[in-house]
Amino acid sequence: MYGNYGNTDGAYISRRFDSITGVWTPSVYPSQTKIVTGASDLPVSLATVKNALPVYDTADDNYITLLIGGVTEQISRYIGIDPIKLTRQSLWYRPFTDNYLDFGVHGTVSSVVSQAEDGTNTTLTEGTDYYVQGIDFKRIRLSNMGLNGVFLLATYESGYEAGSVPEAIQAAIIQEVSLQYKNRQDPDLPSRVSVNGLSIEARHLLMPYARFVL
Repeated sequence: MYGNYGNTDGAYISRRFDSITGVWTPSVYPSQTKIVTGASDLPVSLATVKNALPVYDTADDNYITLLIGGVTEQISRYIGIDPIKLTRQSLWYRPFTDNYLDFGVHGTVSSVVSQAEDGTNTTLTEGTDYYVQGIDFKRIRLSNMGLNGVFLLATYESGYEAGSVPEAIQAAIIQEVSLQYKNRQDPDLPSRVSVNGLSIEARHLLMPYARFVL
C-alpha cells in the first residue's frame, strides 16, 4: 500500500484562507480536506523512473520511490488534481446549496454526512437530501436544507485510475525526480530555476492540467 502522500497521516489540510486571492469561501469550497486512504499505486512506476535516470542497480530504490511520492505531492498541490486515485474527506463549515469537492478528478462519492455542533451525525441520502453533479470535478447540491447541520462531511474518490494518468503528468514527475535525484549532495551545481518548487520544464508539461494559474 502506497502511503498517504499530500498530508501527514490523517492530518487535515486547511484551505479556508489558502487561495490565489488570499480569501477562501468556506461555505462553497471545503475549509478542510484530508486523505482517508492513500494511493495503492505509484503514478509512475519505479522501473520507468529508473530507466529514465538511468539507474541500473537497486541500491537507491527506496530513495527514488520516496522522491516519486514527494514529487507527486508537489504536483498534486500545484495543479489541484491527484495524479493517482485515493480517498479523501472534505469538510464544509455552514455549507450552502452547492458545495464543491476538493482536488479531483472525482470518482464515487461514498458518503455525505451532516454534523451538528455537538458532533451528532446524520447520514444524508443521495437523490433525496443531495445530488452529486459534474463529470471530472463534482459538487454536492443539497436539496433538503432542513437536515443540514453546521458542518457537512463528504467522503469521495479523487485522482486518476492506475494506468490512465495523463502522459504529461507522468513526464513532469519523471522530470522532477530526475532533477532532484541527480542534483543531490553536489555543492558545485548551480541552483536550478524553479517556481513554487517545480522546474519550469515541469510547469510547462502541467499547465493544461492546472486548475489555478500561478
